[in-house]
Amino acid sequence: MRIKTLIASALTVVSIICYFTNNTLSNVIVQQDVKITQEFIKSNDLKTVMIRKAGTEFSIPAIELFSNEAIILSFDDLSENPGTYSYTLTHCNSNWDSSSLFYSDYMDGFEVNEIRDFSFSSGTIPNYMHCKLEIPNNDVKLKISGNYLITVFNTYNPEEILIQKRFLVYQSLAGIEATIRQPSAGLMRYSGQQLNLAVNTGNFRVTDPFNEVTTVVCQNNISQGCFMEIKPTFIDGSIIDYTRPDGLIFNGGNEYRIFDTKNIRYPGRGVSDITYKGTMFHALINTDKSRRNQKYSSISDFNGYYAVNLEGSTQANIEADYFWAYFSLKTPMELDEGDNVYLYGELTNWMLSPDNKMVYNPIEGIYELSLLLKQGAYNYAYVVGNSSKSTVDFTHFEGSFFDTENVYTILVYYKPLGARYVRIIGFKQIGTL
Repeated sequence: MRIKTLIASALTVVSIICYFTNNTLSNVIVQQDVKITQEFIKSNDLKTVMIRKAGTEFSIPAIELFSNEAIILSFDDLSENPGTYSYTLTHCNSNWDSSSLFYSDYMDGFEVNEIRDFSFSSGTIPNYMHCKLEIPNNDVKLKISGNYLITVFNTYNPEEILIQKRFLVYQSLAGIEATIRQPSAGLMRYSGQQLNLAVNTGNFRVTDPFNEVTTVVCQNNISQGCFMEIKPTFIDGSIIDYTRPDGLIFNGGNEYRIFDTKNIRYPGRGVSDITYKGTMFHALINTDKSRRNQKYSSISDFNGYYAVNLEGSTQANIEADYFWAYFSLKTPMELDEGDNVYLYGELTNWMLSPDNKMVYNPIEGIYELSLLLKQGAYNYAYVVGNSSKSTVDFTHFEGSFFDTENVYTILVYYKPLGARYVRIIGFKQIGTL
């Protein structure tokens, strides 16, 4: 238990900006101490932190318990002297608070293990070490379903927490029926997407469905944009119905913007210019404009994710190069005091932080930002956040349309009276295609 004590004490002094969507669809920026259950990346040397279901490019990290499926966490260490990394896993409840279980309750194996799968880049500027972790593995076998957190730290300095990422382990024990439709009335009729949803607990003996079963719906990823702890409309035997005229309505949003740098020698899609200067490549991303008052345009996107890619390579993870990407958003004037523009998507780890806050250039009339990225195909968007008012506006520059193609993840959590932890007994994904 010593390692968990060290981790908990280290996290109390770390602050990040994160946000969430609650069951009233209000978006909130929260400035607070990092809990052991929050996601973050706390190192300027660690880049391209990705977590996926093995064998997929654009997916949330979710696997079925006792299946052959696996979670892959990968990242690059760009420091001059790459470190040695270890990890631990934490089981969480539906709100991503720690379940306070002993590690032997939810996994077989050692509590702390080293990340041994690593390789060094070839022919790149800068050089880097690529690390990969697969769960489960020979050291760790998961025993129960639920929300999980991977915590990565320096092996020889366990107080220094570097990465925390979430993933899901589920059981297909409850049936889920869900459809997406256009809201029938109201202000969001043409900008929103509404879910009809019912859960069948089947053979589970649920004494109190209101308190023993918790259902969560997330749009595109599990780090934000979720309806938490949805209240049932009515219950009929084993059927828990959540459908109501004014409920489960999401902003449709817009398709993500796209750029492609799989070939760093010439500009790809969404890139206006590429130069090599000062031992680094520099890619100028096309200047963007607001899409709020434009008509919806269908674009094949990745719902905010990205993929590392290098033209002509079968080992892009160690052969793809890093480059500086320069983003610009044209707008006639700076936003009101307190309103900040952020670059958003998996490329900024689904977070609003100082690292991805854009700066206004009054001479050019644009918001600007530069990021160090790895070659590949990227999605991104622009959002407006106001920390003093605790609000985030995803539609200010992107607009919102019923037609937008989104993927919704539905999770059914179960904790009977007297149980010590929360299980995921239902998992389903549906799209608007």
